[in-house]
Amino acid sequence: MRPMGFMHLATILMFLVSGAYATEPSHILEKPTDRANMSGLDLTRMELVGMHLNQSDLRGSYLKNANLSDAYLKSAWLTGANLSGAILIKADLTGAILNNVDLRGADLTESILNSAKISKSRLNNARLVKADLTDADLSDSDLSEADLTDARLFRTDLSGSNMQDIYLVNANMIGAHLSWTDMSGSYLSKGQFSRAELYGTNLSNADLTNSDFTRAYLMRTDLTGAKMNSANLAYADMTEAKLIGATLTSATLPYADMTRANLSGADLSDADLSAVRLMGATLRSVKLDRVNLRELDLRGLEMKGASLKGANLIMDFLTNANMTGADLRGATLNQVEMTGVDLSGANLEGIKYDQFTLYSLAKARLDGAKISDNLKADIKALSSPQGK
Repeated sequence: MRPMGFMHLATILMFLVSGAYATEPSHILEKPTDRANMSGLDLTRMELVGMHLNQSDLRGSYLKNANLSDAYLKSAWLTGANLSGAILIKADLTGAILNNVDLRGADLTESILNSAKISKSRLNNARLVKADLTDADLSDSDLSEADLTDARLFRTDLSGSNMQDIYLVNANMIGAHLSWTDMSGSYLSKGQFSRAELYGTNLSNADLTNSDFTRAYLMRTDLTGAKMNSANLAYADMTEAKLIGATLTSATLPYADMTRANLSGADLSDADLSAVRLMGATLRSVKLDRVNLRELDLRGLEMKGASLKGANLIMDFLTNANMTGADLRGATLNQVEMTGVDLSGANLEGIKYDQFTLYSLAKARLDGAKISDNLKADIKALSSPQGK
């Protein structure tokens, strides 16, 4: 862009004076005032550090690469403005109107955007590290590859936004609205998502390690291939969620609702599944090694090829479940109802069982299953006249 000349600067000064109600126009740049009319101005690369532009009209203005660090822009109108590459470090944009704004590559580190309206805006590759976006509206915006490390997104509306491949480590998104947002492939580890709304959100292949989803709403969320190791999903609603190939090792899911969820190929080894709801879920080739499954209703579930090595099953209902080819080596089964379970080709070597489980296991299908000698003898004894 061409360097700013004297006439250009004079024009800007005139606009500032006309809309700012200044008492000392000659010192307007030294003592900037609020409510300035700067709409449509070309302020490319302008140094506006620390300026007071609260409630100012900057609609359609050209602020590309401008420096607005520490500037005060509370309730300012910036609709349609071009702020690509702009520096807004620690700027105060509380309640500002930034709908349909170009913020690509802008630096908003530690900026304050409380209750700001940033709907349908472009924030690709923007830097929002430690930015405060509490109650802000970023719905239908493009935040792909943006850096929101340690950002505060408390109750922020991001519904329908494109957040692919964003960097959002340690973000506070408690109560955030993220429904129908595309967050696939993003880095979201150690994030706070408690009570956040994620209806139909795309989180496939996202890194959610150590994140907190306590009481979050994840209905029909796509978590295919997501990394959720050590994540907290206590009381989360994951009804009909897709977790195909997801990794949830050592995750905590007490009282989580996974009704009709698809967990095919998911790894939940060492996870806490206390009182989890799995009615109608698909558990094909799922890994549940060393997991405690207590008082769960697993009747009729698809568990073909599931791995339950070293798992503890206590007072569970597995009636008519499909467990063909399942691996239960070293598992402990206490008061487990297994009548009609298809264990064809399954591996039951070294399992421990009580008398109740034995009686129901004798009514399961065991064609081609690998069974230890003591279990064979116990089942045979039940089928003999003495065992009747």
